Amino acid sequence: MTARNRCIRRRRVGGAALAALILAGGCGGFAQEASEYRLNKDFFAAFGRDFAAVVTAPLHWDRRDLGRFALVSGATLVAVAFDESIRDWMQDHRTDFSGDASPIFEKIGNGAYLLGFSAALYAAGEIWPSPGLRKTALLSVESLATASALAAVMKFVVGRARPYTGEGSLSFHMFSIESAYHSFPSGHTAAAFAVATTIAQQTRGVAVDILAYGAATLVGLSRIHDDEHWASSVLAGGALGYFVASKINGRHRSGEPLKTVDLGIQLGPERQAVTLTYSF
Repeated sequence: MTARNRCIRRRRVGGAALAALILAGGCGGFAQEASEYRLNKDFFAAFGRDFAAVVTAPLHWDRRDLGRFALVSGATLVAVAFDESIRDWMQDHRTDFSGDASPIFEKIGNGAYLLGFSAALYAAGEIWPSPGLRKTALLSVESLATASALAAVMKFVVGRARPYTGEGSLSFHMFSIESAYHSFPSGHTAAAFAVATTIAQQTRGVAVDILAYGAATLVGLSRIHDDEHWASSVLAGGALGYFVASKINGRHRSGEPLKTVDLGIQLGPERQAVTLTYSF
């Protein structure tokens, strides 16, 4: 098969996967909401509040949240111990088929493709008036942007060497601007899981969940296959995308307030007060 034919084949497979996810979402049923969820100033205002809530969330963690963080951190540290072995095994078992398939899966975690997917969902929500589709699209964009921004900051601060540099899994160059030292966490995996989690939490149907999370998992495997990330970096990226999306989607469930600032006035014979409450 020529390189040109392989390229055409990849585009067809990628397009088929995108169409399948949209159709599966339609069959599963997107949750309908009273809010219109449109791309307007209200969306950008909510985006800013949601982003602030995600960034400051660790300040408000309870025992349950700390337990989850400890579990993810522990799993990541365990994975670090096996990073070299996993990388060697993956590279030793590369095939022509995996070499052709991996670029397709990589695109599923590419920010530009995910934005295009979200735009398609939003357009579908406008064509067939569906607040549920529009909500899923806009929350996907929020989750994608937030997870990607946090991943970029972490990459810069941690400065972990990518596998292909040959420096080993414990080589760090903190605050490096070179891409070769941006292995932790995996940005593609974080982006893929952010969108997958949004789709899973905004739709009804196990089939959609399996398809969404399955596609995100393949993105992570492709990054290990292509020698771009260590397994622990992929695990951390997936966790980042999942928890960011869960936080954002949780703030948009029916019946849950999204306002972050409340102003109260108390007037009485013995007390006069003005209260300002900032909540997440």
